[in-house]
Amino acid sequence: MRRYALILLAAAGCNSGSEVGGGSDGSLPSPTPTPDGGRPIDAGPPMVDAKVVDPKVPPSVDGRITINEMMASNALSLRDPMGASPDWVELYNPTDMEIPLESYSLTTDFAVPRKAPIGAGVAIPARGRLVFYFDGRFDLGPQHLPLELAQEGGVLGFTRPDGSFIDRLTYGAQETDFSAARTPDGSAEWRIEWHVTPNQPNPSGAGMPAPMKIDTTPPEVVPPAGDLSERILGYNEVPRFELLVPPAAAMSLETNPRTYVQATLVYDGRSYGPIGLRLKGMDSFQPFSQKPSLRINVDEYVPKAKFFGLKDLTLNNMDNDPSMMHERLAYYVARSVGLPASRSNHALVTVNGQLYGLYANVETVKRVFLERWFMDASGPLYEATDVDFTANYIPRYELDSGTDDRTLLSGLANALTIADADQAIAAADPFVNIDEFQRFWAMCSMVGQFDSFPYSQPGDDYFVYADPLTHRLHFMPWGMDETWQSSSYPVTNIHSILAQKCTASPACFRAYVNHVWDILSITESMNLVAERDRVAAQIAPFVVMDTRKPYSNDMVTSWQGAIRYFLLHRRDQLSQMLPPP
Repeated sequence: MRRYALILLAAAGCNSGSEVGGGSDGSLPSPTPTPDGGRPIDAGPPMVDAKVVDPKVPPSVDGRITINEMMASNALSLRDPMGASPDWVELYNPTDMEIPLESYSLTTDFAVPRKAPIGAGVAIPARGRLVFYFDGRFDLGPQHLPLELAQEGGVLGFTRPDGSFIDRLTYGAQETDFSAARTPDGSAEWRIEWHVTPNQPNPSGAGMPAPMKIDTTPPEVVPPAGDLSERILGYNEVPRFELLVPPAAAMSLETNPRTYVQATLVYDGRSYGPIGLRLKGMDSFQPFSQKPSLRINVDEYVPKAKFFGLKDLTLNNMDNDPSMMHERLAYYVARSVGLPASRSNHALVTVNGQLYGLYANVETVKRVFLERWFMDASGPLYEATDVDFTANYIPRYELDSGTDDRTLLSGLANALTIADADQAIAAADPFVNIDEFQRFWAMCSMVGQFDSFPYSQPGDDYFVYADPLTHRLHFMPWGMDETWQSSSYPVTNIHSILAQKCTASPACFRAYVNHVWDILSITESMNLVAERDRVAAQIAPFVVMDTRKPYSNDMVTSWQGAIRYFLLHRRDQLSQMLPPP
């Protein structure tokens, strides 16, 4: 009979019993972190070889154990007995036999099969599951191993005492608080799962149970998570969010509405939290007891947390938009014509069991947004509220992310002080993407974004990003709830100093006009009238359900009709204001 070298745990104070799923009351002392945030310094000594014993399980039995579920970035999904959130891996035993795992090993390096041997007293139950924490906390028991899963992707293996592989796989980049899971348990079908199930059956799936593995070369391939945010912000999605707000937090939101409180976000049956919740809005502001606009900061209390890859959610109450669809359509056009602009759909929001109604779910302009549009997202991002590119306003741009370097803002302001318009635009070119600005302005003209830069005085409802690669400023729209109205408003009635200089420069103004007609042609080819009809039909049941909205159902229908009128007559209206193409 073959013999294997057993590894015994030499760590002082190690638990010898099996531990499943973090069932502690959390009364143990907190782990002591290393100064650099790595493994705890009290992790204990390494494993050492001790003796040779006969194998207890034939390969025909242990060969059916599989790596069943794994999480490479754990923030709010599973806590260990100390309350920490390490990476974790679940093994699954489909046999009718309890299998002792002493001296079996998990590894994150195929060249070192026995990288993290399992200590004494650990057994995986018949037709059961067992979770291993990758935190190096030997003092917490033999299910705590000195390994780490790489969120950007890597390898993972499970081996016998002799180092032969029972299961091994390569995995792509993973998303925070999503697991990669076999669906169903033990099958060859892997799926990225929101409903994580450590120590519980995995969700059902199309896969078939895998037989004993004779050859683990090449390893199985676990897919990357990909961009999961589309499930929340996809244009055609209508996600349903439940917010659970404790009484004290609800009272705080009434008295200090712009201060974050702890809440829980429930989506598709899974509770996620604590997350930060506060109220937002200026003209559209409503108190928490009515239908407030909401800002969710997912990582307010747990810095690593992300919700489908997002750190922020912006839920607008559409108080100033009786059509209840301005933002969704306007951001859709902005993105469709190539401008960096938020994704936007509708969401149904419930708070503590009470329906708060239909909201505009708008992608927050933050670092995650910048990463979707720019090669380098590390530059300064500014929110612009009642400011313009003049020296007195530059200090009032509000920094949202990145280092506060206002060089490009000041450089543009200085360039625009030149009296001659052509010279001013030429001097501005090193500081701002003029072509993108012209297209941004043209998009505002097309959709009727007249309460924002460059129409508002001073400029409002936009973001500006100083790109470290292009060394120029880029514009992003915001606050598009009052679009698709005032179709007769003169599109040349602008107030921003940048647009005024462009208007006075024949070449710059001609380029803006060309962008207007190009964007109009694109929107006509998109058949926005039919899209308006489709979106109106999609949200119609939710409009009726929303009893907190500050306008009637008939008013919603009337304002939606006004969008149709705006679209049908936009070419005629623009032809009266601008040189025709």
